[in-house]
Amino acid sequence: MRPSLELPAELRQLLRSRSPDLVVDVERFLADAPRRCTYIRSERVADAPLRRSVVSRLLGRGSAKPVLAPLDSKFGGVPYAEEADLVWESFSFLGQINFAQVEDPAPGLPRRGLFALDFAVPDFKSGTFRVRWYAEPSEERSRVGAVHRCVGSWETRMVFSPGWSLPGGKAWHAPLPADDEDLWERWNDWAPKGFLEDERNECHRLFGHRSAGLDEHSGFEPPPGRGSAIDEYELLWRITFDNSAGFAWGTNWVYVLIHEADLAENRLDRAVVTTANG
Repeated sequence: MRPSLELPAELRQLLRSRSPDLVVDVERFLADAPRRCTYIRSERVADAPLRRSVVSRLLGRGSAKPVLAPLDSKFGGVPYAEEADLVWESFSFLGQINFAQVEDPAPGLPRRGLFALDFAVPDFKSGTFRVRWYAEPSEERSRVGAVHRCVGSWETRMVFSPGWSLPGGKAWHAPLPADDEDLWERWNDWAPKGFLEDERNECHRLFGHRSAGLDEHSGFEPPPGRGSAIDEYELLWRITFDNSAGFAWGTNWVYVLIHEADLAENRLDRAVVTTANG
């Protein structure tokens, strides 16, 4: 059931002081605003990191070996792969999602298949990330080789939970008069309970509304045959910093976008990755 958004009394009064019709318009907007999403949190699976700093190694502190299976949803550890000739020399494994392990997924998410992401260079230029998609992953197809470098220093299990997102940026301000600065400020100060956990806490998100940081963003290269209008893309996965796994992106977050037509065709291999502010 879609949760209801109850306007705070002070904000309702402010809206009514502008116009009774504005209250009706805002409440109509809020009735349709919540959109299902899935949150991802990290749980460490070992008491030691996958790699140690130089100082720790000199002090004789050991590292942990990966423990999660290649098919598991995780950051770090042993990545799932089927390609015999997959090149790793210039890539580090970031993480992967086995959609069959996502309980109570948001509508529209794949129900099976494994999506993996690798990180290439220590900046956010074009080509930084490599997308891998396996529509029918299995232990029989898995090619487990040597342990590869990982972006994070810890191996963590992904824990999924259902949630609700709200529009951001321009979409969130859509029902308000454009020139009412005081109203905009009060509106932005409102933090509805039970929403936007990934913006208030340390967790990542699958699906839901696109983030405000993507409003003016045009830094991604669309897949062949698709346009670059952001409205044509779903937010597949938003990745913030992760203290448990041991990685961060500075002031940016990582966004995996998928064209709505490619999503409908289950072509997650055509997803694109970009970075923008949170």
